[in-house]
Amino acid sequence: MLLPNNPNAFTRSPLDRAGHRRGDAEYLAHALAAAETKLIPFHKNRPFVVEADGGVALGWLNAQARAALAPSDALTLFLGVDRDGLAHFAFDIADASALESMGRFDDLRSFGAILPRDDLPILGTAKSIFEWHGRHKFCANCGTPTQVVEAGWKRECAACKAEHFPRFDPVVIMLPVRGDACVLGRQPTWPRGMHSALAGFVEPGEAIEEAVARETLEEAGLRVREVSLHSTQPWPFPHSLMIGAIAMVENDDIVVDPKELESARWFTREEARLLLAGKFPGAFCPPPFAIAHQLLKSWVGDP
Repeated sequence: MLLPNNPNAFTRSPLDRAGHRRGDAEYLAHALAAAETKLIPFHKNRPFVVEADGGVALGWLNAQARAALAPSDALTLFLGVDRDGLAHFAFDIADASALESMGRFDDLRSFGAILPRDDLPILGTAKSIFEWHGRHKFCANCGTPTQVVEAGWKRECAACKAEHFPRFDPVVIMLPVRGDACVLGRQPTWPRGMHSALAGFVEPGEAIEEAVARETLEEAGLRVREVSLHSTQPWPFPHSLMIGAIAMVENDDIVVDPKELESARWFTREEARLLLAGKFPGAFCPPPFAIAHQLLKSWVGDP
């Protein structure tokens, strides 16, 4: 059963995407020129942030600032409107030096956990689509350079008329469970002691439940007998959709695939609570920012 209120970062956006406006050139031109419109600059897929109250805040700019920083044909993405009808955009700039006295362009992963919740889905959307544009400048059908249309939400090929839309990669992320224990694994590139849920890409022609079973068996040698979907999380690193699940397994003998994991082990429910609290000796789990944390939190029954 899916949760009625998604607990994951990058979800529950405060903006109405207003997709019907993406092809409305008159509306977009008016919105981009309006003094009250909010625009967030990006440089090399990094958003602009400023120091605020000992932390960071988004460096929203107005239309006048955009005109001074970027050419009129700079890649600009219409993000939607807020409850008051105020338009929000993201735009790409090639030269970051013009704003260095005001703030900095930083990697979203490094500071996202301390931003207000409402900021994350806005930034995550923009980052994912900018990443997509960077990797799809040429037509996959004929190789011709494509043009940005629909307020940044589509690319078109003038040569063969093919249309290209932003795509994301579906990824299952699951917590294998048997009785009163769950399995967490770790990869060698992770910080020492970090353990997390198992995960893997959904393959073409594969149902989500089938992907959960396949990946759990491949990575840890555990046979899944039942899958319960928990929640989903758009993950803009670079453009995935994490599909969280609890996987009930029928065996407890872990066989790790060394190509996928360094190790994996069982944790009792009480040990999992200690992991969440940061009190388990020599091991820890991802922070609340990550869906793996929310899966573990839900399984142990913490509110």
